[in-house]
Amino acid sequence: MGKISGFIISIILVFPVFCNGQDTIRYPIEPMKGIRIGIDVSKLLLPVFYPHERFGFEATADIHIKNNIFAVAEAGWLKADLDKDDYSYRSNGYYAKVGADYNVLKPRIPHSNDILYIGARYGFSLFSQEVDDITILGYYWPDAPGQSISQEILNAHWLEFLLGIKAEVLKNFYVGITLRGKLMLVKPKSDYSSTYVIPGYGSGTSRFVGGINYYVSYNFRF
Repeated sequence: MGKISGFIISIILVFPVFCNGQDTIRYPIEPMKGIRIGIDVSKLLLPVFYPHERFGFEATADIHIKNNIFAVAEAGWLKADLDKDDYSYRSNGYYAKVGADYNVLKPRIPHSNDILYIGARYGFSLFSQEVDDITILGYYWPDAPGQSISQEILNAHWLEFLLGIKAEVLKNFYVGITLRGKLMLVKPKSDYSSTYVIPGYGSGTSRFVGGINYYVSYNFRF
């Protein structure tokens, strides 16, 4: 709920900037030249919210195709180390997403590159996981420690639906916020255990998850 509340507050603060002046002139949409490349700041903050447990990085790129449509590609890496009293879980892998965004914003100032968009992504992840130091807790007899599950290579596929904002705060420099809903298409097929976290997706035990991303990006003009 904290992440959702943060996104709602961000939308409340930013959205009036886009909507101010409903009766002003709306200018034609101009094509964004070059390619916009950025990073997901929220991934860099994972060690703050999950100390010694999650580390990750994500990059994104988008190109203006025509009119209101942008082609988008995203890729990243995630490592998870989870130590509990009765087991230790390790996961490490990569993911990629491809899709498109549709800008629903009508410019109210000349040469504006700010966008308010809806979008969709297809996501794929390839990762490894292993479980060590599994302890079967005994309530009436001694614990049985020392078991492990060898490393296995897994993959997952999902769809994402997005609502987001990208605002040009300095020339060619953007900040953005994205709210995502993710729907699992193909779950990892583990022979031994359930998946704690899927890189790029989230909880491996949920068919639908949500998330928020905060981006900084730069438009490299050709």
